[in-house]
Amino acid sequence: MKKYGWLFLGLISGIFLTFVFLWTGSINNALAEPSGPAPGSSPTPESPWKVDGMTSGPLGSDGNGDETPPAGFAAAVLGPSVLATPVPGESLVYFVPTDNDASATVIYLYNTDTAAHVVALRGYAYNGVLVYSLNINVGASSFLRLVSDSVAAAPPPSWATPAAVITNFTDFTYFASLSLPKGVKAEGYVLFNPGTGVINPRLDQGAIPLRFSTDPASVFLPSVQAGS
Repeated sequence: MKKYGWLFLGLISGIFLTFVFLWTGSINNALAEPSGPAPGSSPTPESPWKVDGMTSGPLGSDGNGDETPPAGFAAAVLGPSVLATPVPGESLVYFVPTDNDASATVIYLYNTDTAAHVVALRGYAYNGVLVYSLNINVGASSFLRLVSDSVAAAPPPSWATPAAVITNFTDFTYFASLSLPKGVKAEGYVLFNPGTGVINPRLDQGAIPLRFSTDPASVFLPSVQAGS
């Protein structure tokens, strides 16, 4: 009888020790578990598509040159199409800017109205996704020049006053739009500044007029009609 008593006591002690061992091991594993993602895995990135963050300049303008894809550009173009909605009373026109390391776009804004206006400039990727947004204040009866690169020091007086507004499209803005309030007129051209990234009105040349259109699809010619 005494032998069975010792056997029963040993069985109970074994069960108790096994339970203590398993409980201690689970606590140690929980303490050793990392709080971040497992090694070799990557966290789900936050979407870079934040229109509110693109109100003052181009997406990812990082100074790496006009031909270097801006940071987050590839992810941004996966966002929804957000072509500008025409504002009643304003003229919405589209054009194709050129802004790589050897060329630049120049746009003139002339406000013939006696009231100041805000001109909305928007740039789009090839699939119509917004990648550039800038609102430009144009004073009453005044003139502004927009340039996609910086201007050389000591420019001609006509370029110095008023100072040009920098609109760094980079080579990744495939087409753009201007919303022109009543009385505001626009004109523009492309020029070549061979690899300098700085516009020098005394040296740069090759002004090619921009072609504006009220239809974004017609900015890119579907066909060319040859003369008879």
